[in-house]
Amino acid sequence: METKAISVQTQKSLSIVQFISSNIDTFDYVSLGRAASEKMIELVELKDGASVNDIFVINHSDKYIFMMDGDIIEGAKQNRVINTSVLLAPKVKTQVHVSCVEQGRWHHVSESFTPSDYVAPANMRQMKNEDVLYSIKLNKKAYADQGKVWSKVAENHKEFDIKSQTQNLSDLAIAREDDFKKFIESFKSEEGVNGIALFNGNKFVGLDLFNCEVVFQEYFPKTLKGAAMQFLNIKAPTKKIDESELKYKLLETMDKIEGLQKATFNGVGVGAEDRFQDEKLNGFALMFDKKLIHLTAMQKN
Repeated sequence: METKAISVQTQKSLSIVQFISSNIDTFDYVSLGRAASEKMIELVELKDGASVNDIFVINHSDKYIFMMDGDIIEGAKQNRVINTSVLLAPKVKTQVHVSCVEQGRWHHVSESFTPSDYVAPANMRQMKNEDVLYSIKLNKKAYADQGKVWSKVAENHKEFDIKSQTQNLSDLAIAREDDFKKFIESFKSEEGVNGIALFNGNKFVGLDLFNCEVVFQEYFPKTLKGAAMQFLNIKAPTKKIDESELKYKLLETMDKIEGLQKATFNGVGVGAEDRFQDEKLNGFALMFDKKLIHLTAMQKN
């Protein structure tokens, strides 16, 4: 896949590289956020709360709808995080695997879920990727270790000294809303790109690449808000960031991903996941109709 790094932006300890790939805009699909706002979709719990780690997603539209690994959905009996990226076909009802990010609530605040304005921090997504790969190999289900997810929520609360009655990750988003908003606004999304890579100083953290530029633009602030939960309190490096170095590391990582051995599994919705892992990196490519829908790669902690 041909990849070109477009720009580098830095705020505190976080640097982002925006990039473009040769697969851009070859498939028409819409994001979870847009689908929910236009009432194309419903996200509901299984009947009588049969499973904490599964929800039903009903696509009422004639569009393909994309849900990203790390998407946070709020409401129903407790808030959840989507365990792996999903492409939903038109007019289908799909059982989607999730994890709980709100430990202390099990009662309805709404009949259905609403997508939040952020995705889970990269360290939570990386951990989930490892667990999901193991689970898929074991039982063909994209489950994660619930205890580990709750531990990550607790770590984030501790980092920001947040008290949450229900151990709800979204309470952190609410408590530091102004700080996160200012942080996000210090970055600008580029036009004509479809990928973003995160760096802590000069260390690669993770990347997301989308087929659709519009979907990239919608996930840009959500990704940065998740990053703020992980990096806002980290001091900026004393050494000036070398933009050429970060661009090179991005391209090097993309080349490495292409060279890694992949294990292919059926997607939760349509398509297939090509999952990869080595001693430093893990992630997957969601493929449909021979097209890359979403690629994510995370540096292991």
